[in-house]
Amino acid sequence: MDMRNIGIITKLSDPRALEATSELTAWLAERHRKVTVVSEIAMAAGISTRSAARKPQETLPEGQDLVVVIGGDGTFIAAARAVEEVDVPLLGVNMGRLGFLTDTPRDKMLEAMDRVLAGEYRLEQRMRLSVEVVREGRIPLTCRVLNDVVIHKGELARMMEFDVSMDDQFVFSSRADGLIISTPTGSTAYALSAGGPIIHPGLNAILLAPICPHTLTNRPIVVPGAGTACITLAERGLDRQLTLDGQSGFPLSGGDKILVRRSTHPLRVLHAPDRNHFMVLREKLRWGE
Repeated sequence: MDMRNIGIITKLSDPRALEATSELTAWLAERHRKVTVVSEIAMAAGISTRSAARKPQETLPEGQDLVVVIGGDGTFIAAARAVEEVDVPLLGVNMGRLGFLTDTPRDKMLEAMDRVLAGEYRLEQRMRLSVEVVREGRIPLTCRVLNDVVIHKGELARMMEFDVSMDDQFVFSSRADGLIISTPTGSTAYALSAGGPIIHPGLNAILLAPICPHTLTNRPIVVPGAGTACITLAERGLDRQLTLDGQSGFPLSGGDKILVRRSTHPLRVLHAPDRNHFMVLREKLRWGE
């Protein structure tokens, strides 16, 4: 893959990320790459129009061969939304605390970019989920998520009730604080805190993890990624919400059905060849310490 056009999406509120953006922009310009930076980031980092073009984040991926994300996993998820309709790979540089998605360390940024430009990288397909809300025969919401979709109670400390089925096969009914429907990528996010397993991102699977279920035997379950999960909310109950990748929400009503299936649009992610999933798990979860 000839990477001549490179976009950069950065966490605006992190001064270290802005500094890294300025450094990477200059480094790429010296190597005669055309660089495009998010408009607000370019202004905040003091990047001139001679060094990089400027675009809004929503349209920045258009025409790029690669988008570099400098920040934490939240910044990476926002960048993944920006490339939903444009098949552009992402490379994450970690400025956050965990960095399961932005797995290139800051101090290895230029070294990793040098190898990527030389064609030395590993390309990975990350599964997304397609989400639909069905309400009285209408579909008021359709979207995609990279990590998870969470059905949960609102501000009041009350449990909610729902039924779960897979491909019209009844799975279970639950009274709980909610339910997490996660991709393998999202298995190291909220689902992990809810007692779910870590799933390798190469697997075609969906994780269903109840949040604080009233029945203690109601455990997380992994189902085939080729199926469709249907969660039906009880008619009774108030203040229920849908949260998408932890970054946007949608109010739910009694009787709503939430349909979740594997999206036909996976996300392409680049990694340096010496980085792999198990290495990231050892580092971030401090295995063996």
